[in-house]
Amino acid sequence: MFRGLTNEGAFGIVFAMKKLLIFMFFVSLTLNAYPFWIWSPKTKKWKNPTQSPLPTPQLQLERAVDEFDAQQYKVAMKELRKIIVNYPDAREAAEAQYYIGRCWEELKNPYQAFLAYQKVIASYPNSLRIQEIVEREYKIGEYFLEKEPQQWLGMSIYDFVEHPSLEIFGTIVDEVPYSPYAAPAQYKRGLLLAKLGRYQEAKDEFQKVLDNYPESEWAQAAKYQLAISSAHASGGVDYDDTSRKEAIAGFSEFLKKHPDTQLTQEAEEHFKKLREQDAQKNFDIAQFYARQHKKESAIIYYKMVIDNFPETTYAQEAQKALKSLEQ
Repeated sequence: MFRGLTNEGAFGIVFAMKKLLIFMFFVSLTLNAYPFWIWSPKTKKWKNPTQSPLPTPQLQLERAVDEFDAQQYKVAMKELRKIIVNYPDAREAAEAQYYIGRCWEELKNPYQAFLAYQKVIASYPNSLRIQEIVEREYKIGEYFLEKEPQQWLGMSIYDFVEHPSLEIFGTIVDEVPYSPYAAPAQYKRGLLLAKLGRYQEAKDEFQKVLDNYPESEWAQAAKYQLAISSAHASGGVDYDDTSRKEAIAGFSEFLKKHPDTQLTQEAEEHFKKLREQDAQKNFDIAQFYARQHKKESAIIYYKMVIDNFPETTYAQEAQKALKSLEQ
């Protein structure tokens, strides 16, 4: 075969054939590893059909939903994302985004589900799924509201990060304020803020329920919780008494309108406690004037305690102090 060639020439041919065989070997390996890559004249790129969508968004959605029904949720999400990437303006894109949220719920990742649902509201506001999505978001908010927070060194994780229910309920109120879930979402934001000790913010939320949804079934409960939050926000006798007066007015109105409810006794206890604090503040002022030998001013405040807070323990103390002062 190599007759007539020099040793160097024969060696060169053999070496070239070896290189060719090695090249063909690696090509065969590559083809075996990637058997589905094909050349697309349209895009002038190599494509893997397994990563490409079906010819129509409807067919692609049907494939994805089949995977969802088969409980292959991760596979379903891959198929659903093909619709959003390749057919973003199709009607099926909104449905695909909705099913991504459903997949996250089934995979026990409710916060990711909420984010996926929000994309439907933001990107596809005409979707027929909006009301169902709002209901699902509300239930996710309730899930986090009822879930016990993780503890770290004896402290709640929500001492360091915002509670997810605040974001979820707030989003419902902001994005779909006319939804039937907007009023309860606003109310439960207030409950959560009160639970976190953020009473002034809680007051604002309960007031928004009264201002924006006065006819809803949550309005009366919001009035009561507004009084409770105002009582906590008052901070006691030594602080500004604006919140305490708001709380007293709120409990007074509640007791007049609801004299025989399960909350009546609790409301009465709060009301009495706040009245005691109000009486104490006036009594302390009277004593201050008495120590300063300003008799007339002291008498005015003692009489104010006696006349305005007759049911309190400070009214009796004021009676004794007034007698002593007059003598």
